[in-house]
Amino acid sequence: MQNEELEEKVNIMEELIQGFAGRISVMETSVAEFLKSFLEQYRGTLETISSRIEMANKRYNDQKIQQQIDELNGIVATVPKVIRVKNSHHLGAWSSNLIIGLVVCFIITAGSFGSTLYLYHQNDDLNREAYNFWLVRALYPKVAKTIDTKLAEDPKDFIDKAEKAMVKQQAIIAAEAVAAQAEKDQKEAKRKLEKVKANR
Repeated sequence: MQNEELEEKVNIMEELIQGFAGRISVMETSVAEFLKSFLEQYRGTLETISSRIEMANKRYNDQKIQQQIDELNGIVATVPKVIRVKNSHHLGAWSSNLIIGLVVCFIITAGSFGSTLYLYHQNDDLNREAYNFWLVRALYPKVAKTIDTKLAEDPKDFIDKAEKAMVKQQAIIAAEAVAAQAEKDQKEAKRKLEKVKANR
């Protein structure tokens, strides 16, 4: 069984090799024929090109060309050396580091200044609140004592209640300011209406 498979594979390989050999022989004959036809077809052109090259070489005298080259080299040697003037406006190697350093310093300074302003406003708010509590402690000692007791018992819950009360108070103050403005606008409108009626 294995011998049959091996024989079959050997036969296939022999057929492939014979096919390749036939193709290679065809290619060898066709390449030779192609080269012959190419040379016959372009023989006149190649001869024309070679004759022109020979004629061009005869037209120019090598010694005369070499003499002209030597004269030109002599002239170039007598020309004074060119002194290059530095006209670029490139900053020195340290300048990029300096610019980066200045930018970093500016950013740090700006950040520090912004933080300072923010902390200054926070400090003002805290001072105002401390002053208000000081006034409450001075004028209403019982209320201050109650606040201290509540803070000692459950500070987080008491602070949450206080913040909610502050938000509520701010909303009431804002609503009162809007109502006062509306009342003022209404009085102004009545006054204008009376003035218009009086002018009739």
